Amino acid sequence: MRTIKQPGQPARPRILSVPARSGGEFRVVLPEGRDLLGGLVTVLREIGIVSAAVALIGGRFRHMHYLTGQPCNDGTRVATYGEPTILEGPVRLVSGNAFLGLDQRGQPIVHCHAVVIDRQGRVHGGHLPPGVCIVGAGGIVAHVAAIEDAALAVRHDDETNFPVFHPTLLDATAGSRAGAA
Repeated sequence: MRTIKQPGQPARPRILSVPARSGGEFRVVLPEGRDLLGGLVTVLREIGIVSAAVALIGGRFRHMHYLTGQPCNDGTRVATYGEPTILEGPVRLVSGNAFLGLDQRGQPIVHCHAVVIDRQGRVHGGHLPPGVCIVGAGGIVAHVAAIEDAALAVRHDDETNFPVFHPTLLDATAGSRAGAA
């Protein structure tokens, strides 16, 4: 068994939680030609959702990139992202999971991992970066579970030396609709 030691001190407790309620469930279809992550942000913010869990349940990409982890050799982190793998479509989405939250400036951000099949039938998977995963013919279907009263907010994590999502309470009057315009 391999043991990995993160560069920083572990937080105690390591599991963080805040009380939250369901903000409802929605089916979303992102149209052809849109960037997946930017499209999710736009559609969800238009209906007032600040934070959500998203299951990608079908569709195609016209063009996409994904990233996978590799060891970080400078000692600042255990792992980092490697160079992007670029796939030209059609690329079929098998499944994916994403979280909509708030970045360190309070702006919307989506973190997404997916499994896809390229046009030669090979399976690929990894982290999908913003701006480079373009929805293909027929769109991409997502199931969204909104979070009410709380958000996933990016904060620096001292143990991993990465910015990661932390659960955060929203203003009681804002619910999942905080900051939506």
